[in-house]
Order: sequence, then C-alpha cells, then structure tokens
Amino acid sequence: MTALERRLMDHLLLELETANSLFQRKLKDRHPALTPYDLRLCTYLKSNLSTKEIATLLNITPDSVKKAKHRLRKKLLLKPADQWSEMMVRL
Repeated sequence: MTALERRLMDHLLLELETANSLFQRKLKDRHPALTPYDLRLCTYLKSNLSTKEIATLLNITPDSVKKAKHRLRKKLLLKPADQWSEMMVRL
C-alpha cells in the first residue's frame, strides 16, 4: 500500500469511527467490559465489512478477525446462530 493510499485509508477510518461515535457510546453503556478494540470491531461489523476487509484494515490475518469476532460474541452474550447485522440493529 502506498503512502497516499494509507493516508486515505486512515482518513476514511477516522470518518467511519467518528460517524459511529453515538453507536459506540450506547454499546459501551450496555456492555462496559468492551475494549476500544472491541468497539472498533463492532463499528466495522455494523458497516457490513467482511472478515477479509476488517483484516486488511487492522493489518491482521482473517483468522485473527474470526477469533476476535468469536470473543466478541461471548462478551455480548450472543448465540452462534445470531447474525451480526441483526445484532447491530438491535444495539
């Protein structure tokens, strides 16, 4: 990724997280144990980003994203059958 692409990506991520700050505050109020990383992951999931896209944004492997999503499900007390898109609407 070039320096220009990286700056553009950083800007887009900042805009995405700023636009969802109310969502993150509500989520943090309901689940105070969530870390900033968890909140960022929830923001990406709410934006319907794929596991591969999230991995690229976080500069980690897709398997690491899957594991993070699994841990997040536990923290949010979600069942394996629950869909992320439905869960994010409820929050």
